[in-house]
Amino acid sequence: MRCHLHFGYKLKFQKGAEKMGMREDKNKGHGKAKAIISIALAAIMLASVFGALAPTSARDGAGAIERGDVVFCGERGLDVSAIITSGGIFYGMADTTADGEVVVVADNTDFDVPQTVKEGPYNVTTREGTVADMYVVEPEINGDVRIEGTYDSIVGYSVPIGTKLTIRVNSNFGGMMKNAIDGSWSKVKIRLIDPYGIYMTKTIDADAVSIDVTSSEWPQLDTTDWKVGEWKVKITTDKATCNDVDISSPYYEFTVQKYELSIEAEENTVCRGEYIILRVSGYPSYYYYLIVTDVDPDKPPAIKDVGDVRALDVAGDAYPATGTPNLAAWIKTGSDGIADVAIDTTGADERTYTIKVYDATTPAYPDFAPDSDVVSEYDDDVDVTVVKPEVSFDIPTSATVGETVKIQGCISAGDRVDILIDNGDVAYEDDEPVDVNNEFEVYWDTAGVSTGLHIIDAYIDCPYDSYDEIENAGIDEDGSTMMILTSPALTAEQLRNIVAEGDDYAIEGTATGVDDVDIVLIGPDGYPLGETSLGVEYGLEITSASVTDSEFSEDVVMIEGTEGTWKTLVFSPGRDGEYGFTGLTSGELYSIIVFENFTGKTQTQIEALLKDLTVWSAGSDDLMENLSFDVENPYVRFDPIEDVIIGESLEITGKTNREPGTAIAIWSIEGPQELPPVITEVGWPTPDQGIFNATIDTSNVVQGDYTLEANDGDGNNDTATVEILETISIFDTGLGTYPSISGTHNGTITPSYTINVSKLYTYSCIGTGGHTKSIELFENDTLIANGTWNGYTGDWHNITIHNVTDGTPYVTLLKNREYRYVIKTGSYPQIIHEHEFNATGGTITCTDFTDANSNIHYDGIPAIKLFL
Repeated sequence: MRCHLHFGYKLKFQKGAEKMGMREDKNKGHGKAKAIISIALAAIMLASVFGALAPTSARDGAGAIERGDVVFCGERGLDVSAIITSGGIFYGMADTTADGEVVVVADNTDFDVPQTVKEGPYNVTTREGTVADMYVVEPEINGDVRIEGTYDSIVGYSVPIGTKLTIRVNSNFGGMMKNAIDGSWSKVKIRLIDPYGIYMTKTIDADAVSIDVTSSEWPQLDTTDWKVGEWKVKITTDKATCNDVDISSPYYEFTVQKYELSIEAEENTVCRGEYIILRVSGYPSYYYYLIVTDVDPDKPPAIKDVGDVRALDVAGDAYPATGTPNLAAWIKTGSDGIADVAIDTTGADERTYTIKVYDATTPAYPDFAPDSDVVSEYDDDVDVTVVKPEVSFDIPTSATVGETVKIQGCISAGDRVDILIDNGDVAYEDDEPVDVNNEFEVYWDTAGVSTGLHIIDAYIDCPYDSYDEIENAGIDEDGSTMMILTSPALTAEQLRNIVAEGDDYAIEGTATGVDDVDIVLIGPDGYPLGETSLGVEYGLEITSASVTDSEFSEDVVMIEGTEGTWKTLVFSPGRDGEYGFTGLTSGELYSIIVFENFTGKTQTQIEALLKDLTVWSAGSDDLMENLSFDVENPYVRFDPIEDVIIGESLEITGKTNREPGTAIAIWSIEGPQELPPVITEVGWPTPDQGIFNATIDTSNVVQGDYTLEANDGDGNNDTATVEILETISIFDTGLGTYPSISGTHNGTITPSYTINVSKLYTYSCIGTGGHTKSIELFENDTLIANGTWNGYTGDWHNITIHNVTDGTPYVTLLKNREYRYVIKTGSYPQIIHEHEFNATGGTITCTDFTDANSNIHYDGIPAIKLFL
């Protein structure tokens, strides 16, 4: 890896114009070349670092290299005979950047410096030598394009046509490298490329570290006749004179454009108190005269002495016969041709101002003159309207007395805001600051405030601290809104009216105007005589629940031994925020025990005492909700379980008083085999009863009686029995009775079990050919299966039933599902003369039967059998 030892100067270029606002003078030190290390300083540093003899002179007139000179990587054809003989070796000196490098000299009159050789000092005898016979440095070259006579770089910027430029060339070989053939100075080439890609070249001697090429030396740098567009500059070595060293700078790009003086406002409407931000565009590094017109002298704006303002009319000479200061200024553009100006409107009148900018010949910098006396070839102006600042509020339309209301909003301009409620009679928030987003917030405690409509006014940057002063000054509010305060409200409901011992009693509700509600639980036996502690175990619990977004909730564990009917009282203070005359506020009702002796009192007496101190107190508007609930011994109970056929789902339900979410495990404790166990959770669809339910798959179980147990894990359980039956795949009415006649039967079939059927058998009268001609089965008026008789051939008593929905060779009739049938019979089939009949596998009904003589009957069920 190479170590670059830089000789001469390096430039630091400022990229991009500074943003609009109050910035420092962009011309102070802008783009100046910073000397990193000069030749003499480099020699001292090298001598100090390497303990070696530093170079003391440039190469001789013939370009030969003398002891201690600097050579550059890539130089060719050097004469180093004054230092070393042919066949000699340069050794990179110990403990330097060149340590370990060895350079062989084949011809000391035609020596090539390797392109990749390490930089640093070299000795011709040994790496441990103490004298540097030669220094190797990587050659570097860079530059800049500036406005002539300034240090302002225009690289990356735009300049108007007519701007004169300077190209600055910097190299670390300037003043050191000479042509090895004739001893003349090495040269560099400047290439200036126009927007069409055509370039001009100027070659100059590299006889100094930094060289400025101005328009007087190279007329092409006067841009008066230049094409508009993007231009480029690139600096390269002249290989022929630089001993074949071939390096170049990057391209330095800039834009040339037509000259135009313009002024623009960042916003054409601003609120009083905001800054008017202006941007003036013109020549780079040029003075322009700016003045504000259409001013009320008693309420003027003011140009700020920041940004690109160079002289400010503090005496008010520019505004005729008023002496109003800070309405005119001399400004100076930067190298980008832009000047930024800020005008303060804090004390300004609300009107439209015309701000003008001049390329002024009269007045001359730094003098000031009224707008009417300015002589200028170029000018421009912009109108900016100053309007009244606004306040936007973000508050609810209503709140409850007792609440702390957050009044928040945003102002369009300014630093502080006064908030007055009912002209300050109810509340006055003085000089509240706004944040970086111009937003404010204050908090209003409404405890004790009357209900009804309240007016909220806001004043921006108000110099007063009382409404009387504001009124006397005739100041109007900058924003106003309203809020309605309502009386406090309270609701409460308990999630369950029955609670098992050991479970939580849960209550929730809504409350407005308070931060807490107080909850009292009174046991069935009241409060024992002589007791001094609170808690459900003592029959009296007084607690509180915090209110968030007008909602509260609380859980109380009802431990063992608390059976019976309990009273629940929920309290919230009224508009004054206190319970009766107790002085207690919300959340403090537990302290009420000191005001009355509750011990030895019954449930009813305790309730009355609490009401006396709160809602029944004279003049009180306190609020209370009254509830009751029962505490029971915990239980788990099965509902009756219906028998099922193997393969059907075993549906299990039950009742319990355990709290929601309690796990109930259900499994078989007796039977031909173990049924799959299940775990379910308790739910409360109503506040009066908890339930549980589960489903057990019987697909892989055997027929038999099973005993099930339900257990809550706390020792509360119940058992039930169920029979699992063999699979039935038949629906059979059995034989019918006389008389018999054929016809069309309409009715319904409801299987008791899920069955699969593919055939229909018809019971016929003895000695007859009674049969079914056709059958159609419907579910919800949708045809699901049908079949047609094939005549007196083969098994003519049966017809095949075809599934018309999914193509399976059978149709599934689900348990307890009703299906409509249409059966047409022939000859003398048997008939069951009833409207409804319990068959094997379900029930069958007759909707109507139209016999072969067109007579209609309502008790004609066909005697049939459906099977697989």
